[in-house]
Amino acid sequence: MRKPNISIFFPAYNEAENLPLLIKRADKVLRDVADKYEMIIVNYEGSSDNTEETVAGLREKYRNLRLVSQPLNRKGIGEAIRIGFVNSSYEHIFYTDADNQFDIREIKKFIPLITKYDVIAAYKKKRNDPLPRIIISTIYNFIIRVVFNIPYKDVDCAFRYVNKRVIDALTLKCVTGVATTELLVKAKKKGFKIKQIPVTHYPRLYGQPVFVSGTNIPRLRVIKQLVREIITLKKELRELDI
Repeated sequence: MRKPNISIFFPAYNEAENLPLLIKRADKVLRDVADKYEMIIVNYEGSSDNTEETVAGLREKYRNLRLVSQPLNRKGIGEAIRIGFVNSSYEHIFYTDADNQFDIREIKKFIPLITKYDVIAAYKKKRNDPLPRIIISTIYNFIIRVVFNIPYKDVDCAFRYVNKRVIDALTLKCVTGVATTELLVKAKKKGFKIKQIPVTHYPRLYGQPVFVSGTNIPRLRVIKQLVREIITLKKELRELDI
């Protein structure tokens, strides 16, 4: 099989310490599996670390790397994901968080499947997070499966392949983490082929999760945003009959 052309993007918020290892691994694996490729850091302008300077330094070595800014007035992981898709040049698109809790080299498992499936959504074999986050994620996934009647094991796993034709066919609106569910639900309703495969999840070494407090429990405002978007998405699907 001819090697594919691949875009891969990484939403980032105060992840400067994680970027050198992330980009080193991504560049190495993409050299192996891709014909042409690009790596995109989608950096939220509200970041308070030196992500931009770090990317500028890395670009001296990795010429396929570029920085895209997520404006202050477009806050949210859903916005970051949409910006990543819009700025991806190639047909085959991967994305994952910039926190190194996934090993980007595992995209090698995806490559043989990208001609058969439109979306390949990973799920964590074992979640390496503090217990409160594991419990909350379990409850969240259960709610999503019931509300949207979907069979997927891990709807918020941030390690995913999406063919560009899926993005061209869908209108994505969610700005919170519900965006990952929105993509799956709408792609499924549109008849696109979806596959789930397991990946390894690692503990975070640098930085802090954005949307949780020091007790690893989501902030109240985050919970309210998630609930609002779940309700809005359900209503939209009902109105559009998709």
